[in-house]
Amino acid sequence: MDQEALLKKARSGVLRQLTYRDRSVSEVKEYLDRKGYPEDIKDKVVEEMIGYGYLDDRRFAANFISYRKSGGHGLLRVRYELQQKGISRQITDELIDEKFDREEDLEIIREILSKREPPSEEIDQRWIKRQAAFLKRRGFQDNLIFEAIKDYNLSE
Repeated sequence: MDQEALLKKARSGVLRQLTYRDRSVSEVKEYLDRKGYPEDIKDKVVEEMIGYGYLDDRRFAANFISYRKSGGHGLLRVRYELQQKGISRQITDELIDEKFDREEDLEIIREILSKREPPSEEIDQRWIKRQAAFLKRRGFQDNLIFEAIKDYNLSE
């Protein structure tokens, strides 16, 4: 296959990927790598997509943070997932500082806990530990989890 046909096929594949959801530059490079395109084709397609505005890591990260946050995920998990998607630490740190608020996260944790309260049985130490572990897996910070859980007075 000649260079121009290969370039056209790579562009088409990337555009098809972008119709499903926004992608990071790293994800597009990985896709092209999996498909076995040479380095010069990958670089050219990525540059074109950035030039057209189809690829923008900052926009991708901002949308990703909003989506994950609305799904009840915390700062630590979102940071990790952005790292996995190849977003630079600088962009991640800037957007996380901008989008995450301590009080808002605390309110989300309290809302999650209120939905998970046992209906009739008494709240005990076991329930507290399970909720803390659940919230930790969701990526919330330990100090926020502790602060929200201390609202549940445990008499021992």
